[in-house]
Amino acid sequence: MTDYIGVLDSGVGGLSVLSELINVMPKGNFLYFGDTKNMPYGTKTPDEIYSYTKNILNFFVKKNVTNVVFACNTTSAVAYDRLNEEFKDVVKIFPLIQTVIKSAINDLKDNDTIAVFATRATVNSKKYEMEIEKYNSKVNVLGIDCSGFVEIVEKRLYQDEKSLELIKSKMDIIKQSGARRVVLGCTHYPYLLNIFKKFNSDIEYFNPAGCLSRIVKENANLSNDFYNGKGEVKFYVSKSPEEFRKSAEPFFNIGDEIILVNQ
Repeated sequence: MTDYIGVLDSGVGGLSVLSELINVMPKGNFLYFGDTKNMPYGTKTPDEIYSYTKNILNFFVKKNVTNVVFACNTTSAVAYDRLNEEFKDVVKIFPLIQTVIKSAINDLKDNDTIAVFATRATVNSKKYEMEIEKYNSKVNVLGIDCSGFVEIVEKRLYQDEKSLELIKSKMDIIKQSGARRVVLGCTHYPYLLNIFKKFNSDIEYFNPAGCLSRIVKENANLSNDFYNGKGEVKFYVSKSPEEFRKSAEPFFNIGDEIILVNQ
C-alpha cells in the first residue's frame, strides 16, 4: 500500500508548502486537497473552518493517510487544537504556525517588532501572539488583516489597480510600525512576495514553508514505501478543477488530473 502525506489548504496557497515538501522529499508521495468550494477560509467563522477541515481529515483517513500537513495558517490557528484531540489516534497533524514559530522569531531581540500578514481569522485568533509568547514575551507582534490577498492569488489579479492599492496600504502599515521582519502568515502570500518587495525590499520576509517541510521530513511517521516511492502527487478539489489549475499554473505544474470531490 502506497504511503502518502496529506496536504490541505483552502485553495492554491498550500502549493507553496507542497513545493517545499517535494524539494526535501523528492521521492515521496503526496495527496493535496484544495477546498475551493469554501475558499477563502480567512473570512469564515471558527466553527465553519473546523467543519471544513474535519471533512478533509476524514477524507484523508479514508485514503489511509496517517500524516497530514495543515498548509494553511487559518486552520492551524483556529481548528488545530480541537482536531488534533479528535484525530490524534489516527493521524499525526503538522500545524503550520505551531511548527515554525520558533524559527520565525530567530535572532529577534527584545522589543523588536515582527509583523504578521494574515487572514482576518488568523489575526483575530491571536495565535501568533500566543505562540511567540512561549519563546520570547518581549517581542512585539503586529498582526495585520490582509483580507483580499487570497482572492488576488486565486483570481490572478496581480496587475489589478485596486489589488495593488490594497497591498500598498498594508505595506504602509509595515513601514510605519518599524517592524524588522514580516511573516507571510498565509500560504497564498508567498505568491505575492515580488509585489511586496517592490513596495519594501529592505525588510526581512519569513516564508514558513521551507522550515515546515524540513520539520515534517524529520518527524513524520512514514514507511520505507514512502521514501522509495516515485514522487507521486494526487490533487483533489471541492469545486472548479480548471479554475484551480489556472490559478496554480504560474507556480506549480499540476499535471493532467485534478479529482473533484463532493464535500
